[in-house]
Amino acid sequence: MNVNDIKMVGIDQGTSIEIRERVAFNKGVDSALNALKKDDLDEAVILSTCHRSEIYFFSESKSFEDIIDFYIRYFNLDDEFRKYFYCISGLKAVEHIFRVASGLESMVLGEDQILGQVKESLMTSQENGISGKILNKLFRDAISIGKKVRTETGLKNYSSSISHIAVKFVENVFEDLKGKNAFVIGTGEMGKIAIRGLILKGANVSVSNRTYSKVQKLKSEMPDIEIVPYLDKYEQIAKSDIVISATNAPHYTISYDKFYSVYNGKQICMVDIAMPRDIDPKIGGIHGVKLYSIDDLKRTAEENRKKQLNAIKNAEEIVLKGVSEFNNWFKAIKVEPHIKKINIYSDEICDREFDKLVNKLEKMTDKDRENIKISLKRVAEKMANVMIKHLKDDALVMDEISFCIDGSEVKT
Repeated sequence: MNVNDIKMVGIDQGTSIEIRERVAFNKGVDSALNALKKDDLDEAVILSTCHRSEIYFFSESKSFEDIIDFYIRYFNLDDEFRKYFYCISGLKAVEHIFRVASGLESMVLGEDQILGQVKESLMTSQENGISGKILNKLFRDAISIGKKVRTETGLKNYSSSISHIAVKFVENVFEDLKGKNAFVIGTGEMGKIAIRGLILKGANVSVSNRTYSKVQKLKSEMPDIEIVPYLDKYEQIAKSDIVISATNAPHYTISYDKFYSVYNGKQICMVDIAMPRDIDPKIGGIHGVKLYSIDDLKRTAEENRKKQLNAIKNAEEIVLKGVSEFNNWFKAIKVEPHIKKINIYSDEICDREFDKLVNKLEKMTDKDRENIKISLKRVAEKMANVMIKHLKDDALVMDEISFCIDGSEVKT
């Protein structure tokens, strides 16, 4: 067992949105995990967000190329696509997922949503029976570190999601959102955050979703919004100053032809924060329309990042400490079979010596026997714990350990 068998293959925000949306798993994570299981992969977790598509796996036999081949087959990609993937393993992969969960690798530094996405990715993998001891530990540690970073470094005091940045972005475009007509398409978490932000800025907010019951439910939570039937969305767009789209549809939900047929020439600021994109990018070429994608929000996000240098430093220290602790845990699990052997042997010796002792002593009460048994167990456990401590300490600094239990040599 080697820590370098922890591996990750993926694509992140370092590539263009046109590339990222080609490998977005979205609602297909379950089928992808099952396909990986059929490929004889024992442990895998897929993290798929608007910024990244990453497969984490633990395997001695599967290589980076095997997983890249899986991406190519699963998404029906050209072979040329291989150049966009990045691959990391071992403690670099451990540090990476810790940084991701902490929000250090997000476009919006410290964003809240990514922590929930990391949790969901682990849960989905567990439900599909393809996350084992190593990745369970890795992702649970990542979640714990992500929480710690947010509570101890001050990152949560800044804009913490793409939706917050989107609202700030349109505010920069219009200077003042009070009285502006805003239309939000999508009632998922990103849509809700955008809606709240727009309401706080004084905008008149209308909302639409393909599932009408979801908008009705949202109306009960946010009575200030106006409901727009999904089929009327183009007419509403034409009347709006601001449009923010955040659905999880696998295709464009706002097409060029249908939009152009209702567009009346007024100035509209449109922000597409979906992945894959909701709005046909050709719409951005229409005079009077300003269309921005997730990648266009980077400038605002970078301004926020500059304000958080101290928080970043503290967060990175927490991450590196977590990597060290995970590494110690990983080294220690190599000796778990030997720890089990020590404990079994300790119990056997205790029982054997107890039987010898009670056979020699006469007129013993049941209470005497119980006290003797407890004392022997206590001595045996103390001796075993000393051996186990030395075993774990040695495992942290040695690749191979030889020791003897009951005269038999054991090697790791």
